[in-house]
Amino acid sequence: MFDAANLLTLAGLLSLTLAITFALRGQFAEAAIGLILAFFFDGIDGPVASRLSGRTPDDRAFGANLDSLVDMAGAGVTLAVVLLAYGEFGGWYIPVAFALVGAVAMRLSYFNIHGLGKEATRYTGLPTDQAIIVFAAVMLLDGLISRGPFQVVLYGTSMALVALMVSSLRIPKLTGASFYAINGAAFVIAALHAVRLVA
Repeated sequence: MFDAANLLTLAGLLSLTLAITFALRGQFAEAAIGLILAFFFDGIDGPVASRLSGRTPDDRAFGANLDSLVDMAGAGVTLAVVLLAYGEFGGWYIPVAFALVGAVAMRLSYFNIHGLGKEATRYTGLPTDQAIIVFAAVMLLDGLISRGPFQVVLYGTSMALVALMVSSLRIPKLTGASFYAINGAAFVIAALHAVRLVA
């Protein structure tokens, strides 16, 4: 419970809980910031875990499973809830919401069995954390275009993310400069959503 990496993972889960709460209230900028915070915590819990001394194999397995469950809550459940909230929980949104949850479950199950693959540097299919960033970036269009067209764009984006997550595309693992670049992009997206709160 007091393992630093696990606490960061749980901080990501708290961020997702807040994102769901805000989405249900129709506060979508706040929900997007919650998503990006979850992305941030998901990105740093692994490096922190690798630097902790005294971790047993059971500790590492526990942390990996906890991380996978939180990923399911994030790219699966939370994105589905945000999409449903944008669609005012209309029936047309249920299939794509289920597709998001199902695709994430299948992707994480595949990853838990096969890992990064033979090269150990590439994922098969779009990683769930990158799906969260794409979704939060598209949420910036809310208000820039009217709600009807925006709902269509978000619906289409969600279906594209579903296809990419279960695809056989080989996605490089983000390390070094690419890791800092995507975190920088996430910071910019969060800042733009924050500006909407005070505008």
